[in-house]
Amino acid sequence: MTTIRQWTSRIALLTFSLLLMNACSSNGQESTALDTPEWTQFRTLALQYDSTVSAFEKREKEDPAFAADPMGTAGAEIQQFYALMQKIGENIPPTLGDIKDVSGMNMNDLRMLKLAAMMGEKVEIIPAIDKELLELVQDPDSINSLKLEIAQVSLMNGDIEEARRFSTDDVLASAEPLNRAMLYGSFSTALLDAKNTDDARSYALKAVKEYGIAMNDPNADPRQAQAIMGRFGMVIAPLMYDLKEAGDAAGMDALLADTRALLPESMQWSDVQASINGAVAEIEKERAPLNKPATEWAEHEWIGSEALSLKSLKGKVILIDFFATWCKPCIRAFDHIREWDKNYKEDGLVVVGLTTYQSRYEGQSVEPAEEMKKLKDDFVKKHDITWAVGVEKSGRQTMTNYGVSGIPQIVLIDREGKVQYVKVGAADYDKTEKKIQQLLAE
Repeated sequence: MTTIRQWTSRIALLTFSLLLMNACSSNGQESTALDTPEWTQFRTLALQYDSTVSAFEKREKEDPAFAADPMGTAGAEIQQFYALMQKIGENIPPTLGDIKDVSGMNMNDLRMLKLAAMMGEKVEIIPAIDKELLELVQDPDSINSLKLEIAQVSLMNGDIEEARRFSTDDVLASAEPLNRAMLYGSFSTALLDAKNTDDARSYALKAVKEYGIAMNDPNADPRQAQAIMGRFGMVIAPLMYDLKEAGDAAGMDALLADTRALLPESMQWSDVQASINGAVAEIEKERAPLNKPATEWAEHEWIGSEALSLKSLKGKVILIDFFATWCKPCIRAFDHIREWDKNYKEDGLVVVGLTTYQSRYEGQSVEPAEEMKKLKDDFVKKHDITWAVGVEKSGRQTMTNYGVSGIPQIVLIDREGKVQYVKVGAADYDKTEKKIQQLLAE
């Protein structure tokens, strides 16, 4: 994966690059199905994105100094690129979620739609886009990239058989080790969710081997190596946690031994083990409250609702979203929460946003009364928050009670008032929605 592709992948939900955007371009002016002013504006930004990525990739090939240290040689330009990506994310057309059928769309429309879906984390539509693109692209690299991405997204949606259908031997052989590793890791996660522990273990170890190869690449960006180290924990920790819960010490030792045997000799085992231990601790933190009565939250001041409590909401499925106004991942999660609030409210879902006084708003120091006013008159309206928001009157006791150390954090409470799901970070939206559906059906 080139350095440029590493940059672009940071802003995408998917673990792969943005589908050889230049390889998939088409010439000429075609009629568009995305002809609203919002899509026209988005198209302009996307073209800027395309030309910037092309320029960076050309420079990477021709300028060894840039290839070796892009931030050191072109830091200001890269910061402008990040700003452009942020602007693209802020200008995703609101009609994106309404598009269900992409059949017959031309190449340019599909590319624009895909970029919007990736930036907006609307992963569910990407397989349909990719399958349509398969009918239009010609070069083998793009075809294999598309198939690999379809397999990855299928696993995120829990469709293991669809993923197997598209991750054929030739597709896997054409992929870079890092992309193979991430796909194998996703297979492991999906299989573990399906209670197929043996196959999950097998794919986890395949992922470990490929991550080790990627780590051992002498041309790898040091930042990439640092990110990969965290992934060893992500792929092995769920299996380790289950073995620990089962009291299977021998199984834990065997898994660690098999993991270590697959790593290059140049790697420090202590670093890998620390990554695994840290990830196990995170899982323990998320799962420790499960099936236990939720703790009543402290006294809050409310926006958009009368005072709420767990007692008053008993019989409902409650989604608590712990957030802060300065937290960009929290704000990205609002689109998904808004959809859940709209789609499941009638079925018994109640969304509650909980936060604390931060003593600042948009970089400025504020007193509590002014902060509340800005929350009510600006933040809630700007981000179209349709659910009740509570601000703890004093301190952060509720966040402490719920073990909140990172935000956003989503907690799902069943109709009996027991915690059934905890998710830290802006990710796994499909898994969260499936859990909402499960709890509503009970």
